[in-house]
Amino acid sequence: MSGLESDRNKVNKIIVHISEDGGVSRSEARRTLHKYVCEGKCDWYKTKSKKEGFDRTDLTKRQRRLVEDIIKQVMKDSEIDDAKWRIHNILCPGHPRPRPKRTQI
Repeated sequence: MSGLESDRNKVNKIIVHISEDGGVSRSEARRTLHKYVCEGKCDWYKTKSKKEGFDRTDLTKRQRRLVEDIIKQVMKDSEIDDAKWRIHNILCPGHPRPRPKRTQI
């Protein structure tokens, strides 16, 4: 399985968990995940988000905590910033956001 295919599977798993744990539809879970990982730096956000009613800042603390906990469970092989970058690449292909700088230990 390629890295992209593996990430796609992980993103789908995260969406299912958000849907089930948050009691929302799959499409709302996907939107919630995208809002969580989006930093507003991709071309789509800059050009189309207002028209789509996509406000990445309207997630509640509970929603943010739920999504982050699920990401950490499913993508335990990544730091949260790298996981968010990888998820964004799946959810918003063609509109990349800058890759996070790796922290040195």
